Amino acid sequence: VDMRVIAMCVDTTFNAYVVGSTVFYFFVSSPVMMKNLGRERFVPLMMSLMRVYFTSICVALSASLAATYMHCEGEITSTTFLTQAAGLTCALINKFVIGPKALAAGKASFEERKGKDKDGSLEKFAVEGGASTTKVWHQTVVVFVFAMLGGVLPHLYELMSRVRDV
Repeated sequence: VDMRVIAMCVDTTFNAYVVGSTVFYFFVSSPVMMKNLGRERFVPLMMSLMRVYFTSICVALSASLAATYMHCEGEITSTTFLTQAAGLTCALINKFVIGPKALAAGKASFEERKGKDKDGSLEKFAVEGGASTTKVWHQTVVVFVFAMLGGVLPHLYELMSRVRDV
């Protein structure tokens, strides 16, 4: 068995996890839970899940980058490698820089707004966070998630063209 093929399979699997879990976390589970749980029960749950999400994404993208290195045969200037590295970089920035600041701001805002679950719309809360201080951090997390996908999706496209060539 060709090790490049195995590396491509590992790479594809981890990137499929990243795309699938991102779509599920941000566009499926979050809106459903926010609507059904209300803000006061939703926020602590999502703060815990955010830590797990970003940790798992960083692990998956790190493993994928190692697999990419293998199937690109060390060609670190290839589009396949660079797009994966860009996706991982954005995930790491979210995990270690933006995410902790967003969580701290969210926690402070949550404590400040506790008991005011009926104030304002849930849609506005989903976009802006609980207070103006959290809005910037909340939206920055989302920007870096889209930037991560901006590396991962072209990586997958490039990877599929390489798979056809094997």
